[in-house]
Amino acid sequence: MIINKVIINNFYCFLGENILEFSKGLNIISAVNSGGKSQLFNAFYWTFFDKIYADVDNNSTKKEWKSSTNLFVCPDKLREEAQDTSKITCSIEVTLTNEFHENNEPKGDLVEYCFIKKVVYEKTGTTLSIFSKPELMISYIRNGETLFLPTHRHSSFLEGIFPVSTRKFMWYQGETMDELYDFSKPSTLKNAINEISYFPMYDNMNKIVKASEESIAKKIQKELSSQNKLTSKQQKLINDINYNTAQINRKKNELLILKNDIDNLDDDITTEEQKLLGYDKYRDIKEQINQLENELSLTKSRIDDANIYIKETLINKWMLNGCEILVNASEKNLNIINEEIKSFQQTSNPVPISLPGPEYVEKMIEDKICYICEREVVEGTSAYDALKKRLEDFRDNLNHKILQDNYTELNRARKRLITDLPDIRKEIEEKNKAIELLIKNRNRVTKKIATIYIESGDDDKERIMVGASTASQILSKMQTLRAAKERKISALKFLNTDIQELEEKLRQDIIERESTLKNIDSNIVESEAELYIKLFIKSIGSLTKSAYSKLIDEIQSESNRLYSLYLGGNTQGEIEINNGIRIVDKVSKNILTNLNTAEIVVQKLAVANAFLSLSERKMRKSYPIVADAPTSELSHENTRSLTLNIGKSFNQMIIMSKDYAVFTDDERIKLIKDANIVKFYEFENKMIDSNGLDSRVNKKTFITTIK
Repeated sequence: MIINKVIINNFYCFLGENILEFSKGLNIISAVNSGGKSQLFNAFYWTFFDKIYADVDNNSTKKEWKSSTNLFVCPDKLREEAQDTSKITCSIEVTLTNEFHENNEPKGDLVEYCFIKKVVYEKTGTTLSIFSKPELMISYIRNGETLFLPTHRHSSFLEGIFPVSTRKFMWYQGETMDELYDFSKPSTLKNAINEISYFPMYDNMNKIVKASEESIAKKIQKELSSQNKLTSKQQKLINDINYNTAQINRKKNELLILKNDIDNLDDDITTEEQKLLGYDKYRDIKEQINQLENELSLTKSRIDDANIYIKETLINKWMLNGCEILVNASEKNLNIINEEIKSFQQTSNPVPISLPGPEYVEKMIEDKICYICEREVVEGTSAYDALKKRLEDFRDNLNHKILQDNYTELNRARKRLITDLPDIRKEIEEKNKAIELLIKNRNRVTKKIATIYIESGDDDKERIMVGASTASQILSKMQTLRAAKERKISALKFLNTDIQELEEKLRQDIIERESTLKNIDSNIVESEAELYIKLFIKSIGSLTKSAYSKLIDEIQSESNRLYSLYLGGNTQGEIEINNGIRIVDKVSKNILTNLNTAEIVVQKLAVANAFLSLSERKMRKSYPIVADAPTSELSHENTRSLTLNIGKSFNQMIIMSKDYAVFTDDERIKLIKDANIVKFYEFENKMIDSNGLDSRVNKKTFITTIK
């Protein structure tokens, strides 16, 4: 397959019509960050697979493949400048040459296919809406006639030319390499092998002969039963074999479902882990900020409490500061009051002043009767005068009591002041020092919070809180997925144990069956065929192992060839494929760790490209490699080595990278020649109106053809 041309019309940073022509061989797109490389990659993916590599959401810098349904591909300039009710058309056209899709086997019958995807937007006020939904049209020229592929056949056609299992090897971005090339999963290796070779035929043959074996065995058993040549014990043995065989098949189906569920859960967990990379930092930031804000709140509260204490207590004390002489001198006046109180308390009347009470005395004077002796009290008599004097004693006593209470309070206040006055200045100074320390701590915490925001690169607290909440939700989902995976794994272990026990029982029963039925003369043709079927099973099993081993050797050999090429022969070890893919020492075969980033990236590229290289060789299926930033982790020299050699592996490669932008003009000219680059484009995203605003609305990607 060869991609011939891409016409981009109003797609993100590509304004107006932009034409890129590609050829067989190595095609290079050079651009610095934000130059338009990723949007060209998105143009392909949007056209073929209806997906866009975009931000997870507004709160994350992490990207993921998202359905384009709710995404607008319209350039900002057109969105802003469009008039109300006006229509904006955005489209991508890709032409490629491929084997005619109705051919079951490659015949060299090449056809040019044209993919056109178009969407129309409408401007309503300040809002953009979809006027005409994105639609894909696939046409091809056959015998001079242009034909259109029906919409219902698009999915199967795209799967035929871009198989899902190998699609990620053909279309990839450097930043997603870890999740795309997870060769630690057996399914990744298995699916890739199924696409690049005829190996699935061995599985099919194995299933056919095993089904034949079961079918013939049933026929033999049925015939023997009909001839009444089986004893009840032999019949029971055959029934047990049939039952156990059915049980094993049923449990193996359950096993496959469980393994598939576990693989899906692994994929889901990996997806959530990738999402978490964009949000996990917010959890740590939130936790730090919450702790610091709690400390800040407590510090502010202590400052307020200290200020209130100074205002309400120390200021009152401060007003008396320096009054020690006056307070000490007040003792003389207090002693005078004390003497007056003592003199009043000296009385000759033995009856307590409280008996009778003033109320009773007033009543006796009013009624002119002494209720104590029941005698009349006449006004002007000595008895009447005694009652009047008693009433006045009550009044005098009340005044003296008030005087005594005041004396007690004044004396207490004097003693307290005598105690407090010497320490007032010291207490105020200590409180001020404490407040100063609290203010310093408040400033330190405030500064630390600001530093956390600066270091996080995000000063929006609400966004951080939302991000932290999302991270918690992702973690919760991961825990649920892991718990589900553990349950599935546990069930898988029990199921494996059951199958092993049943298979052992079946093996013993089959041995016994062959022993007991060996001498029975059945004259059944299938009995002889059964022997050949068993021979086929052993032969195909042996061939399958041999073919798989040979295929793995070929993948490993091709991977190492590409690995060495991409690193210019400067490798620390070699790739080994055996229950996983790793780098080992060439002599000791020990696994090499602490490899540099370039070696890890190139290893994955080499293995992935080996699959496609072998597919072209074995299945006569060639795929174009469209790679965005595959060299982002490589050094200048490694980028050159990779470029010089990667084009030799495939029919067509389209590489988009910022790394070529650092090459000098002379280096670039030499690279184009040495690497036999057939097309070389430079992308530059810059202002449309150089005198206008430095805004994305005033920018677009300009394309320069170098070769």
